Amino acid sequence: MIATAAIVADIVLILTHRVRAVPDPGKYAPWPYMAVGLAGCAAGWLVVGRPEAAAWDDLFLALVCGVVVTSEAAHAARALSGRPWVGWATALVSGAAAATWLLPDPLPFT
Repeated sequence: MIATAAIVADIVLILTHRVRAVPDPGKYAPWPYMAVGLAGCAAGWLVVGRPEAAAWDDLFLALVCGVVVTSEAAHAARALSGRPWVGWATALVSGAAAATWLLPDPLPFT
């Protein structure tokens, strides 16, 4: 449930950035945001209680949402807000939320 809400928010943020952004001639490197998203996934995995390997059927989904989509959403958040810390916060929180894909239940702590 949390991961679904996070991925929908990330996609809305990315689409808003694509519609509003002025074309930037310079390319950005997504690697720092990907690293923070992966760290967020690891932190989220620890927070939700380190699910067992039997619940890891959605590992690919958690990594794609927590690393790839998160890095693009973090870049969009930074570009739209103009503040660098917003991008880092988006990457960390979205990565942590993506770790809830690994849970056998839709909501953690239930």
